[in-house]
Amino acid sequence: MKKLAILLIFMLIVPSITKAQPQEEEYLLTFSGYLGIGDVLTFGNYTLVLENILNPNAPGERALFKIRDNVMFEEKEFALARGEEYQYKDVKIKLVVITLEDNPRALIRIYSKAVDVFYGDAYERSIFRYGPIKFIILEIKNETFLARYEKKGEVDYRYFGTGYYYWNELSIYVENITNKTVRLKIRAPKYAQYAIIRGAEIAIEKVDFGEVEIGSPFKLTITLRNVGNKNARFISIYLYSKEQIQEEQIQTILPTITIPQFESSLPFAAYRESPIKYLEVLAPGDEKTIVFTLISSKNLKEDVYPLYIRIEYQDEDGAKKSKEVQVGIPVEDKIRPKVIIEEFKIIPPVVQPDSNFTVRIKLRNIGNSIAKHVKVKVTSEKPEEEKQATYPYFPSGEGTVQQEVDIFPISKQSLLYFSEVNTTAEGELYFKIKQVQRGIYPLYVTITYEDENGVVYKEETMFGVEVSAYPLLDLYIGNIWESGGRYNFEVYVVNEGKDVARGVTLDVTSEQLELFPIGQRYVGSIAGLDYDSVNFQILNKTIPKGEYVIHAKVYYKDEKGQEKTFEKDLVIRIPETLTYTEKRPYEYYIGGGLLLLLIIILLWRKKGVE
Repeated sequence: MKKLAILLIFMLIVPSITKAQPQEEEYLLTFSGYLGIGDVLTFGNYTLVLENILNPNAPGERALFKIRDNVMFEEKEFALARGEEYQYKDVKIKLVVITLEDNPRALIRIYSKAVDVFYGDAYERSIFRYGPIKFIILEIKNETFLARYEKKGEVDYRYFGTGYYYWNELSIYVENITNKTVRLKIRAPKYAQYAIIRGAEIAIEKVDFGEVEIGSPFKLTITLRNVGNKNARFISIYLYSKEQIQEEQIQTILPTITIPQFESSLPFAAYRESPIKYLEVLAPGDEKTIVFTLISSKNLKEDVYPLYIRIEYQDEDGAKKSKEVQVGIPVEDKIRPKVIIEEFKIIPPVVQPDSNFTVRIKLRNIGNSIAKHVKVKVTSEKPEEEKQATYPYFPSGEGTVQQEVDIFPISKQSLLYFSEVNTTAEGELYFKIKQVQRGIYPLYVTITYEDENGVVYKEETMFGVEVSAYPLLDLYIGNIWESGGRYNFEVYVVNEGKDVARGVTLDVTSEQLELFPIGQRYVGSIAGLDYDSVNFQILNKTIPKGEYVIHAKVYYKDEKGQEKTFEKDLVIRIPETLTYTEKRPYEYYIGGGLLLLLIIILLWRKKGVE
């Protein structure tokens, strides 16, 4: 009998204990609603996109989602069928149903882990806030209390007794109620606020930076993606650090939140380029990489320095939006040399094909120790380690074909050597470029040096040599000859430049001579260091021996397609006086009469023979 009584007591106590203890990993509702294809839902640090509906109008259709952690720059893609759910870190996404209408949509529910909002004794008119949620105890009476729920204009009321309740997004456990107090525990979803974005939305996909040393330059690479469904326009990206000036304390139901006020600055680094980068348009789904070049201050200590990345942009409707991400930049202090190229100058700045040019290089050691045995190698070929091995589709005994080099050093010298570089050093190298087309041709620079302990360091970079040829036309008189009682001559159009002259037209006039043909003569294109000619005839009946001036004018287009003209006076030297005499009409009559008489004699003799 005693054992039975103990068992009954245990059975009565256990359910109440079980009921009083919530689940260890409790998830509460954050969002419930429809998303269309391309819609973006943001909550907390996450971005959820409904990418597509797979196998529509077929059994087992699925919704394809992508979720992104905007703090860790991590994203996952997953597909759900009806009733399935997917857990990602501290959230769960459940697909309720898919509607396949003119605009396919998915009804989803998002749950996030529960967080404690309040636990303790509360009284009438006690107010608890969590994000957009407001919970108020209005009245305590007869072992019950009346509560009011508010969220973004929505209001709800309910009476509570002791026990465990789910009300709206809240999990409420009422432990005890007296005449004046209520002992309760309130839990809310970790992410209680969300927003559906149907427009432009830029996410920072990735932030990369290499090893940052005190007083050294470094590059910060930011990858942006438009995760919205409309174009983002007028995008500006800039960096700043936040220095705390004052603090404003706001009392909430959570532990006191301190909201610091900051001013923009970069106390640990300076810009080596523009502090702001701009993009005109970023289409939905497109990705763009932005690079900032900075140099850290020499007055730093080894530490992690905060850096804020801010993006401001507009969507197609003109709505202004912004996003901000904080990263930590670890700065190291190393005793080592650091040799950089302070100046790389091409002389002349624009090189002509088939010509020589000079490369002037100025080095600077920005490190904190001497650089020894500094070698600077300049070549038009990529360094060996950067070349990617290529393999033929089929085995072959033939060796690889070496790429033709367009730029090569004069006297086979393409290396500068300095035994030591403490602050700066400079030198010159001399190169020749072949007869090439206009464009930008690369020069690869490799710097190797050692520190005082013999440790070898290597720096590589690349510069461009601008090659720009242009046409240069000239005119000359060529051959002069007599034919048919008239003088003829040639006009040579010579392109002494190194680029093609297009659409060349020649116009020749003279006040002393009557020329044929008249007007403009089309010549066509003349390549660099080439020529073409046009023949003319002098129609004057009498041309005395001597020199005659003609005026020639050339019309053509340069390498940029712009119309150009060139004109020049040319001198024709006539070696002998030439008079052109035309045959008289009576000479033709006499000749015709004699021919007719000869025909009559032949016919008469033929008749006599018969």
